[in-house]
Amino acid sequence: MRTLTSKERLTRLFQRKDIDRIPIWLLFPFHPIGCYVDVYKIPCYRPVLDAVERYGVDIFDRRNFNTGFCFSSSSEIERVQERKVEGDRIIIKNRIIYKDIVLEEERTLTDNRSKITKPIVQEIGDLEKILALPYEPPRPVLTRFFEEKEELGDKGLMMVDIGDPLGVLYHLCSIEQFCIWSLQERERLIHFLDMIYERVIDVYRYLLENGVGPVYFIVGAEFAGPPIVSPSYFNELCARYVKGIVDLIRSFGMWSIVHYHGNLKKILEGIKYINPDGLHTIEAPPVGDCTILEARKVLGDMILIGNIQYDDLSSLEESEIRELVKETLREGMTGRFILSPTAGPYEGYISPKMQKNYITFIETGLEFGRLQEVSKI
Repeated sequence: MRTLTSKERLTRLFQRKDIDRIPIWLLFPFHPIGCYVDVYKIPCYRPVLDAVERYGVDIFDRRNFNTGFCFSSSSEIERVQERKVEGDRIIIKNRIIYKDIVLEEERTLTDNRSKITKPIVQEIGDLEKILALPYEPPRPVLTRFFEEKEELGDKGLMMVDIGDPLGVLYHLCSIEQFCIWSLQERERLIHFLDMIYERVIDVYRYLLENGVGPVYFIVGAEFAGPPIVSPSYFNELCARYVKGIVDLIRSFGMWSIVHYHGNLKKILEGIKYINPDGLHTIEAPPVGDCTILEARKVLGDMILIGNIQYDDLSSLEESEIRELVKETLREGMTGRFILSPTAGPYEGYISPKMQKNYITFIETGLEFGRLQEVSKI
């Protein structure tokens, strides 16, 4: 088979057609996005980017949209921010105000790392206050998305990331409160999630009806699994909502990838029920509890994406990265697969060692990522 463009390769993978090699995705953004550093503007990433361009490494250009506060863009909701410098820290207070409802979040910013010190939801009743705020369906402007799609060209596929209902809830409160409320206040959590789901699915429908896609990256499922929440609650708090999103995406002829870090084994049946086109990332022990082969046994020919740990890329020797990639390919190429790190890039500086490991990761994937090479791994 001739060498495919990244756009062709990824498209054919989703379509269950033959491809020239396993796709290699570094998670590097093509256009800037807040969850990652802008690798194109940081010199230490240049050797890796040279390899990306030289080898035609595959790109999902992950994009998001302004969906307002809890998926409401009502102009009646006032948003106020205060910033105060204390030594090497910046204290940021964000307030949501509507009539007599005032909700406040506080976070600290140190060395460009943000930490929430006071979540916006302090008490379970605050969720009802949020639902009492005026609701206006978000209708984000899409012009820039299609301009960026043109700029990406054949280098890959556009990827949309606007989250799911559980992700909205999880980021409103502390992890401790979320865990306690999942046990003690589950009915009230579910009521909130039901209401937010209607808002979320409305935005997905708006994007899909306007041709935004073709890949949707759905983040939030990992907050409904162990050790945060009992796996017995996964379907109730997460799967039924994400399945609705995935089914809607598929009805428009587009594709979905569910993102999940951590312990996966006990909720694999829930992922199977959701039935996305792909799952990222499958973390083996000791970080997670599930190997690619164990996931494959339950999920069949779903596209599995992973699973070299980001920390291994920063700390291991090149020879060790090479062996890890080979072992990952042995497991992954038992079905449809994308070779990928588990995280990153989120650091403003990477060492020469990490630069070399990224390049070794790419070159090993290219060397052994063809179906005819499986027996040689």
